Amino acid sequence: MMINKAGLVLGTAQLGGNYGIANTAANPSVQQRNELLQYALSAGIGYLDTAPGYGDSESVIGDCLKHTAPQSRPQIVTKLPSVQRLRLHTEEARRRFVISSVHASLNKLNCSALDVCLLHDPLDLTYQGGEILQTLQEMQQLQLIRRIGVSVYDAEDIANFMRVEGLDSIQIPLNVLDQRWLANGMLEQLTRKGTEIFVRSVYLQGLLLMAPEQLPAGLKQAEQPLLRLNSYSKETGIPVKELCFLYVRDLPGISGLVIGCETARQVQENLRMMALPPLSRAVRQTLGESFTDIPVEIIDPRRWK
Repeated sequence: MMINKAGLVLGTAQLGGNYGIANTAANPSVQQRNELLQYALSAGIGYLDTAPGYGDSESVIGDCLKHTAPQSRPQIVTKLPSVQRLRLHTEEARRRFVISSVHASLNKLNCSALDVCLLHDPLDLTYQGGEILQTLQEMQQLQLIRRIGVSVYDAEDIANFMRVEGLDSIQIPLNVLDQRWLANGMLEQLTRKGTEIFVRSVYLQGLLLMAPEQLPAGLKQAEQPLLRLNSYSKETGIPVKELCFLYVRDLPGISGLVIGCETARQVQENLRMMALPPLSRAVRQTLGESFTDIPVEIIDPRRWK
C-alpha cells in the first residue's frame, strides 16, 4: 500500500531525546509524548517514522498503539541498526542479529508485522554479498515485514539501491539547499522505478530555520545561503518555513515528508502547510536555481563540526 503523494509522516526521533541543531526543548515526559502521538493520529497522520536508535521511541509508540483502535493504527517505518559496524565474524551471528532486531522492534511497537523496515546503514545493502537483505526478505516471506528499503545519504547509496531487486522503499535527504537528486536525475529514476520515496531533512535538521547570526562557529559557511533564503522569503512574502516545506512537498514522486515534532502545535502547523496551495512556477524555479552551489559540508549533517 502506497501512501498518498506527499503525505505527512511524523518523525519520532525527538520522542527519544534531543534531535536537531535547532532543538532547544527539554526531553518531553511520557505523558507529553503520548499526548503528541494521540493528537497526531486523531488529526489523520497515517505514518510514523522511528528507529531502535531513537532512544525509547519505538516503545513509546508501542505503548500508545495499545490504546488505538485497529482502524486508526498508523503505518510505521522503522529501521535495522547497522550490522557491518558490529564486525560480527560469522554469517550465523549476523543472521541472528538481524532476526532478533526485527523481533525486538515488533515487540516494542506492539505489532505483528513491520510496515516498512529500512536498513539504517546503507553499507548493509551490499555488506557480505547482500546476506542481510536476504535475511530481511526471508522475514518478509514470513509476513513479519511488509516492505523493505534503505535510508541513504549520498549518490552511491542510491545507485546501489537501484541495482538491487526486491526493494520497495527509500528514505532520502532533500531540501532547498540539498537538491543533488534533482540535479543528477536520481529522484526521477526512483520515481520511474515505482519506489516509495520518503524525504527527511526538509529543514536540514532545523538549520534552515535558524537565524544566520545564531549559527554555531562550525557552520558559519551556511550563513550566506541562509541570508539568501531569508532575503527571498522577504521578497516573496512567503515565510522561510513554508518555502522549504512546499518546495519539497510538491516534487514529483515524493511519497511522504518525514518531519519531527515535539508538540501538538507543531503537528497542527505542518497539517496547515500540507493544505496550502503550491508555490508558483516562478518561485519554484528561483529556489531551484538559487542553491546549486551548496558545499556538501553544509548539506550533510555527518560533516558538521
